[in-house]
Amino acid sequence: MKDRKQTIIFLHGKQSTPEGSGSGKAIKECFASEHTVLIPDYRPLERTHEEIETFLRGVISAHPGALLVGISLGGYWAYRMTCVLPKELNLSCVLLNPYFYNYPEIEIPMPPNAAQIALVVNLDDDLINPEAVVERFSGHATIVTAEKGGHRFADKGPIVEAVRASLR
Repeated sequence: MKDRKQTIIFLHGKQSTPEGSGSGKAIKECFASEHTVLIPDYRPLERTHEEIETFLRGVISAHPGALLVGISLGGYWAYRMTCVLPKELNLSCVLLNPYFYNYPEIEIPMPPNAAQIALVVNLDDDLINPEAVVERFSGHATIVTAEKGGHRFADKGPIVEAVRASLR
């Protein structure tokens, strides 16, 4: 692990909670002794896109240099916030089977050139289109794919490794 303490902000999926996310628990267990791990409840089932973005702007802006990690819809939000917040915040992100289809009326920005992005995708994910996600980030992200693991990552090992590799 790196010497410098960094804030990791984990964004759970749409059908999950901060307490219920197995991926969030794995990150907390592996990194909380050396880094600050935050799992905010952005309440995706209760809030509009605008309300979530306002909430996350406040949380993330308070932690310059944070590593944003998101699974499923949380991956969308980790990516979006990396794109829309000022580059001076020096954010990076790890996207885990990111789900980009919840807000069809919102344009998904192309990856910013300066952003450090890691993408972890299970090719057997039946909720996202794994090939389209990999294609979108090809040339813009460090990409790790696995043949199996499903949408929720049966094996949390790739999640932990991607976070570890992304810490500064």
